[in-house]
Amino acid sequence: MLDFIKSYPLYIPFIVLNVFIIYKVIKDVLNDEQEKNGDDEDGGVFSSDIPVLDLPPGVSLPISPKEPVLI
Repeated sequence: MLDFIKSYPLYIPFIVLNVFIIYKVIKDVLNDEQEKNGDDEDGGVFSSDIPVLDLPPGVSLPISPKEPVLI
């Protein structure tokens, strides 16, 4: 093993770099999973926000939601 390390001196820094990259990837994945707990955060669409509809001329919203539907 020592002969291999002596013949390839960049072997140890290569292994250290790979271990560091694997550590960073695992750390980032675990942090992303913890940050995705969005149940308690403010966000999303509130039910009181009524969207403004861009209806064509001659089309209006129904006056009563209980209008009979003719099939």
